Amino acid sequence: MAGYTLTMLGCGVMGQAILSAIYNAPKPEDKKIQSLYPSKIIACNGDEQAAEQVSKLISGFDPSPNGIIVESTFSDNLSAVEQSDVVILGTKPFLVEPVLNEVESVIDGKLIVSIAAGWTIEQLQFYSKSVSRIMTNTPAKYGYGCAVIAHSLEVKDEQKTLVNELIRHVGVCVELPEKHMDAATSLVGSGPAYVLLMIESMMESGIKMGIPLQESLKCTLQVLEGTAKMVEKSGAHPSVLKHQVCTPGGTTIAGLCKMEEYGVKNGIIKGVEEGAIVAAKLGKKK
Repeated sequence: MAGYTLTMLGCGVMGQAILSAIYNAPKPEDKKIQSLYPSKIIACNGDEQAAEQVSKLISGFDPSPNGIIVESTFSDNLSAVEQSDVVILGTKPFLVEPVLNEVESVIDGKLIVSIAAGWTIEQLQFYSKSVSRIMTNTPAKYGYGCAVIAHSLEVKDEQKTLVNELIRHVGVCVELPEKHMDAATSLVGSGPAYVLLMIESMMESGIKMGIPLQESLKCTLQVLEGTAKMVEKSGAHPSVLKHQVCTPGGTTIAGLCKMEEYGVKNGIIKGVEEGAIVAAKLGKKK
C-alpha cells in the first residue's frame, strides 16, 4: 500500500476535519506505520467553490509531515476513484447513491471508508465488499474528536490497521459492532451540538446573574473541560463524583433538584435517543 492514493468523495465539514487530521499527522518512526499514509489525497467536491475551500484549508497548513500531497477537484469523481486504493465516502446521505452509481464501474474491490450517516455496511457492499463505517464529529478538526469504527467481515487485518491509523488522529477511536452505529451517530456525531447547548445555557446563566459574557464563557469552558478530565483521570462513575460536590442543604443539591424539576437529565437522554431514531432513517433502504 506504500505510496497509495486516497480519494475523498465529498469533502465538506466532516471530510475536511478528517483530511486535516490525516494531512497533519506526525511522521511515525516505524516505517511500516509510515507506509499506511497515502502519498496523495484527491479531495472531490461537487462544485468549484467547495474545491476552493479545501485548497484554502490546505494552504493554511505547514507541509505534511508525511509528505502528503492534496489535489482538490470538482466533478471528477470517476477519474479520482479509478486511480485510488482507498475511498473515503463523505457525502450527505441523500447523495450517496448517485455518487456511488457514478463510480460503480471503478470502485469494486477498493476499500470504502464511509462517514455517511445512516448508510449501512450491507448497503455499501453493493459497490465493494470491503467497507469500514465511521462516525466522528466536528472537534476532529482540532484533534479532540471521537470516532466510532465498524468493519465488514471482508476488511482484512492490514486494512483495519490502516483505517485505525488514519482515523486515530481525530482524537479518540472506539471500535464497535455496526448495530451501535445509529446510536453513535447521535451520541458522537450530534453530541457536540448537545454540549454546545449546555455551554450556551451555562454561559447565559452567568450573564443573567451579572457575570460579563467573556468571563462567563471562560468559566463555563473551564468547568466543562475540568470536569471531563476529572471523570477520565479518577475512573469514578459520574454519579459518585456528582454527589461528592453536594453538601446537605447546599447550593449544588438545590441546583440539581431544580434541574430535575425541569427534566434536564431526561430531556438529554430523550434528545440523544431521538437523534438515533432519525439516524436510522437517513440511509436509503434498498
